[in-house]
Amino acid sequence: MKNTKNILVAFTLLIASALACNLPNSTPQQTAPEIQTAAAQTLQAILTPSITVTVVQPAIIANNTATPTSGPKGTITPTYSVPMLTLREQTNCRAGPGQSYDILFAYVKGVKREIIGYYAETNYWLIKAPESSTGECWVWGEYADLTGSYWAVPSVIPPPTATMSLPTAPAVKWQFNCDYTAGQMNVDFTWTDNATNETGYRVIRNDQPVVELPANTTSYTDLYAFKAGEKVNYQIEVYNITGSARSAVITISC
Repeated sequence: MKNTKNILVAFTLLIASALACNLPNSTPQQTAPEIQTAAAQTLQAILTPSITVTVVQPAIIANNTATPTSGPKGTITPTYSVPMLTLREQTNCRAGPGQSYDILFAYVKGVKREIIGYYAETNYWLIKAPESSTGECWVWGEYADLTGSYWAVPSVIPPPTATMSLPTAPAVKWQFNCDYTAGQMNVDFTWTDNATNETGYRVIRNDQPVVELPANTTSYTDLYAFKAGEKVNYQIEVYNITGSARSAVITISC
C-alpha cells in the first residue's frame, strides 16, 4: 500500500507539471493528448514489474532431439579379488556342510584354498579341493580366516545326507606309572586313527566317559587317584551321529 501511494503522488506531480507547461505565457512543447499519452505510459511503466527471462538453448544432436548439457561422466568399477580361506586349526573337510556328512580328509593348520560357495545355516564354506575326487569339499568357518571377495560367492544348496556308517574303532597302545607316595596313576594312551567319519573320541574309564576329544586325536594322558590293588578298566571310544565303537578293554592295576 505504501508503494502504491508513493506511485500516485509521483503521478499527480507529473500531471501537475505537465499542465503547468500549458499555462499562459508558457512555451507549448506538447499538446494535451500527447501529454496524457506520455503520462499514461509513465504510470504503466511504474506499476508494471520488470521481469527478466533467460532462455537456455538445449544442445542439438544429429536426430534433432534436445539433450541437456551436463558435466563429465565417470564409470566406477568395483575391485574384485579371489575369495580365499586359510585354516587356523587342523580341520576336517566333509562331503557336505555339517557333521552329518562324511569326512573326506583332514587339512592341517595353515592350508589355504579358494572359496566357491557358502551355506549360511551351518557356517560351512565350499572350497576347491584337488585332494577330493569331486574337486571340492566343505570346511567349517569357525576355524578359518577369510580374505578376498568372499562376500560375492554364491549360496549353495547342500547335497542330500546319507546314513553315515559307524566309525572304525582305534588300535590302542598305553604305558603307565604308579606314584604310591601321591597315590596317583599316570596312563599315557596313543592310538591309530582308523576312522574317516568320526565326530570325535572319548576316553572311557570304568565304563564312564572321562573326556571328549576332537576328531583325528591320537593321544591322551589320564591322571587317576588309585587305591592299592585297585583295577582300572580303560577304553578309547570313537563316535559320530550314527553311533560309537570302542577299543578292546585295557585293565591297569598298581
